[in-house]
Amino acid sequence: MKTIFRITVMLLVAAFYSCQKNEITIGNSSITSDGVLSGTIVNDSNRIDSIKVYGENLLGNGTVSAYGKFSTILTTPVLRKIGSAPSGVVISDTTAMVFSVDQFKVFKGIMYQGNIYKSNYNVDDSINAGESTSEFTYSNRLFTIKGQQVQTYTYNGLTYNLKANYNVTFKKGWNEVVLKIDFYSKTTTTTTLVETLSNFITSDLQWRYYPHNASYVRAKTQGVQDVVRQGFLFR
Repeated sequence: MKTIFRITVMLLVAAFYSCQKNEITIGNSSITSDGVLSGTIVNDSNRIDSIKVYGENLLGNGTVSAYGKFSTILTTPVLRKIGSAPSGVVISDTTAMVFSVDQFKVFKGIMYQGNIYKSNYNVDDSINAGESTSEFTYSNRLFTIKGQQVQTYTYNGLTYNLKANYNVTFKKGWNEVVLKIDFYSKTTTTTTLVETLSNFITSDLQWRYYPHNASYVRAKTQGVQDVVRQGFLFR
């Protein structure tokens, strides 16, 4: 039986679990374990005055100041069992229940303006090694995911060579985890992607606004993530 090793947006996990006492080494987190999400949008914040956060349903909403500052309290999402891991990966507790934020939608009045993401790249940057994006996931308990998965598959006529290294800890409550691209190349026939997924939050990750009318935004911010979901999680 195929696992629900997906968390819905589960492009999380790997990089730096240090301590022998189940402590997690992180910095600059935008969310507390009990769901207080806050930050400052560093670009075009004058186009925005409110935010709505979604999983499968609305998880929280709040105002955005003229200086781009926002804060909202997220409710607990509907959770799903993480299930068994694919070959090469070990989940310490396969009964753990998890779910992730799907979208951070922003508005000016009642008008939808686009989305914000915590990342270290701008909307018009090409996809490159070193780019990172934060994801926000709720877990009902402490557990770890460790190991490496390598997979080659064909999707929509293209060949994907994918590798992900997992070494991450989820604490009970809300967690911020980071997807980092270590290597990326794309030809007309083949995409190669190597990623690190971790608890390690670097200082260059900032909340950035991506307008809805930029046609490449979805491909930029989620195209690579969708590759991960198709290749590793929707097996």
